[in-house]
Amino acid sequence: MTYKPQRRLGMKALLIHEELSAKTAAGRAVRELAEVLEGRQVEVILAQSALDAIAIIHSDPMVQCVLLDWDLNLDDSHEIAMSVLDAVRERSEAVPIFLLADRSSAATIALDAMQKSDDFIWLLEDTSVFIGGRIIAAIQRYRDEVLPPMFGALVRFSQVYEYSWHTPGHTGGTAFLKSTVGRAFFDFFGENLFRSDLSISVGELGSLLDHSGPIGASEVYAARVFGAHRTYHVTNGSSTSNRVILMASVTRGQVTLCDRNCHKSVEHAMTMSGAIPTYLLPLRNHYGLIGPIPPQHLTVEAIRESIVNNPLVSEGIDPTPMHAIVTNSTYDGLCYNVSRVEELLGASVDRLHFDEAWFGYARFNPIYRERFAMHGEPADHGPNRPTVFATQSTHKLLAALSQASMIHIRDGRRPIDHARFNESFMMHASTSPNYAIIASNDVSAAMMDGPAARP
Repeated sequence: MTYKPQRRLGMKALLIHEELSAKTAAGRAVRELAEVLEGRQVEVILAQSALDAIAIIHSDPMVQCVLLDWDLNLDDSHEIAMSVLDAVRERSEAVPIFLLADRSSAATIALDAMQKSDDFIWLLEDTSVFIGGRIIAAIQRYRDEVLPPMFGALVRFSQVYEYSWHTPGHTGGTAFLKSTVGRAFFDFFGENLFRSDLSISVGELGSLLDHSGPIGASEVYAARVFGAHRTYHVTNGSSTSNRVILMASVTRGQVTLCDRNCHKSVEHAMTMSGAIPTYLLPLRNHYGLIGPIPPQHLTVEAIRESIVNNPLVSEGIDPTPMHAIVTNSTYDGLCYNVSRVEELLGASVDRLHFDEAWFGYARFNPIYRERFAMHGEPADHGPNRPTVFATQSTHKLLAALSQASMIHIRDGRRPIDHARFNESFMMHASTSPNYAIIASNDVSAAMMDGPAARP
């Protein structure tokens, strides 16, 4: 039987030089450098033109270092080399770029090029072994930095090759090796999945329930990427995220304003908490498409009238609404101007909750400006504005595993402190969360961090 190694994040460099096949000093030096890198387990992709290099940059996200001939095509203006630099930086701000140059051409390197590159390589003045070592060191630094907090910690832990002396009972996948069907299951999903299916007993990875260690760092990281003051990873879908928020915010006998076009998890949360729903009716056109709640239904007067006419709000119940939930976008894909909703609905209620299960991508495209809960910058959201919650299914329209969800919070009026909110979170979260789901949330945030996520 042939041994098949597990797929890992291999090192890959793109080498762009027009003299790759030339019988010149530069050509021999470039080929020798490529051989040295290949000998040290770096896959080297060769390109002799800017057009080919740019095509590779756009098609291969695993390129972890770019080695660029500054005098590409002997272009005195260096526009061709700059086009490659620009293509790399449009994809990533962090991939290391080395300019291959000689001392005589160093003075021609423009300030913009120096700002977009990381260092120089003097091909004919250093040994290929020394140059190769510098390149590998740069790749390793990039690899250490590119993985987000939780996923990076999970990868590093899996490389320690510790035995599993805790739950889950398959002990790193070894239980599946005892039978034919188990081995088929193991081979189908691959060893890495089972070795990283861990228990909360692994302290160095932190805890989802107390938001510590790399998991806590991952939530802080996601909050920055998605524009929140606080973010919580949820491994049971946005249905659970909605229940966590509502049960932290409202209790028995308190009025909640509820989009009639809400998800059933919102109904479940109000049933469990004992909240009293006052429904806000959205539009529906003659095609059957459900639209937003009309602005005139969100005014102070309209809200007050809806509560007065609600037969569930009996005498002795405080008619002040404690919470409002709106589905954004609607299930037919129509979205609100959230800043306008804050202005209107925020005059009646201090906590606004947007179910954005299908709308997690909105922050990363300018056409949705002000049309999602975490619009603008967190620093601009102060105590004079409502506290805003958003639930997003990162598994739906971002790249995460099924059941992955996030809760984003911007604290404003009547904030819910972390300790109280976390009690509701723990009420609904498992004490045995799936680490792959958490890691996929982490990776989802990292994929949206930087220029590659923008249109």
